[in-house]
Amino acid sequence: TAFADRTIALARYHRAVGLRALVRGLEWAKPLLTKRLLRDKRVSIYGGGRSDLLAGRVDVRVIVLIRFLAEAHGQVTVSCLKSGHRLFARPGGVSAHIYGLAVDIAALGGQSIMGHQQPGSVTEEAVRNMLLLPAEVRPVQVISLIGLGGPSFPLANHDDHIHAGF
Repeated sequence: TAFADRTIALARYHRAVGLRALVRGLEWAKPLLTKRLLRDKRVSIYGGGRSDLLAGRVDVRVIVLIRFLAEAHGQVTVSCLKSGHRLFARPGGVSAHIYGLAVDIAALGGQSIMGHQQPGSVTEEAVRNMLLLPAEVRPVQVISLIGLGGPSFPLANHDDHIHAGF
């Protein structure tokens, strides 16, 4: 099933990005991908996050990841991009959010991440999906209560969201 899972993930990635972005490059397509994300009825983004996107403060890989998750799960609730996140993720470590390099996901497919982080849950499915992305758009941090190896690991203070950072 690993081959089939990877094939499905790549098809979703290609739908999320589009052929022109794949040919010309994600940076070239960033304005178009941002516009599509902001109009996507499957994606709910708080006001500060929408402002971050409009101002170009969010890395294109974050934009692509959100669109990919919408393809995979049908609905995405973004709880944090750059605006509203504290400077430090841990003592002495500046958060990737501050640079527009991270997203926090609060719900997928209409289901809250809070209370849905056990094996077989929407959270486990999302983490697996993210790990199947091509290396150039695969997050280097996937934090929730579920660790599946690679860049994914559990942290207790991520009980209500999935953090994906680049």
